[in-house]
Amino acid sequence: MEESYFDEKPEAGFFSKNKMVIWSVIISSMICALAVHVERHKTVENIIPVLRGEVSLGEDFVITTIKNKSPILIKKDDPFVGSQLRFSGDIKSLFSVAADSLCKPKDVVLEVGAHFGYNAINLGNHLRHSGKYYAFEANHTVFSCLKKSIALNDLVRVIFPKCIAISGHVGACSIDDCISMKALPQGGFTKPNVIHVKCSTIDTELADEASSVTLLLIDIPGLEFPIINGAKKAIHGSRHIKIIVSFDNEASSSSCDVQEELKKLAAAGFKFYVIEAPNVHTPVDIPEIISRGKAVLVITRDDLR
Repeated sequence: MEESYFDEKPEAGFFSKNKMVIWSVIISSMICALAVHVERHKTVENIIPVLRGEVSLGEDFVITTIKNKSPILIKKDDPFVGSQLRFSGDIKSLFSVAADSLCKPKDVVLEVGAHFGYNAINLGNHLRHSGKYYAFEANHTVFSCLKKSIALNDLVRVIFPKCIAISGHVGACSIDDCISMKALPQGGFTKPNVIHVKCSTIDTELADEASSVTLLLIDIPGLEFPIINGAKKAIHGSRHIKIIVSFDNEASSSSCDVQEELKKLAAAGFKFYVIEAPNVHTPVDIPEIISRGKAVLVITRDDLR
């Protein structure tokens, strides 16, 4: 019996033969188109903060969260905490890590330069039942945000904010206005405006309460020693005080003899530790501190090893 033409299987067409290739091309094109769209319209920039529950307050300010639970009001493009908090809910800072690890529930904490309140809110939750937190911030706009964040977290009986700069003297001083800083297209930020504010010392502002401070946070590189010198009651009156500072030898050397300032602390029985990583406190001597140039230091009479 002769084979029929119609009994033969039709030869596979081009699309049937090249399904995998065609689908690969289609998927690659879609990915490229999506990438272009994201870059052009900044889709990710808008979506991620919203998914984290961000609430916009006009063009410049937003309410985001710390670790996806504690609300905080910040400037959207703040150069210090803006993008980190908005996108990840946390900040990568050895200073904050050290503060978090050394803060105990019954501590009396004092922070100079509280900014928008990341440390204040984070540590304030640890101190909610038996501790106290004094937060000093000199910028009026930032201070207003800080007060609102304290209220949002129901910490008004724990955190006590003051709108004044802390230094080694009582009077007036000039500070950079972080609110005036704008992001540049090529990266970085514009030079901030300078604003004039009132300043005081820790001993003056806390008076008889100064000696009750057990944890002092100074995240203002270059001003650590004037602030420390204005806190003699706090530092010498509290046996177990711990001081965490963002040390900057070059910035501090322009206004004081760094080695002499460190020697005075050593003579008063203080030891120095450098923060290398979370919960890693390495003992250092004065020459090594100076040679490092910049470091997060813990200054304390207690043994952290």
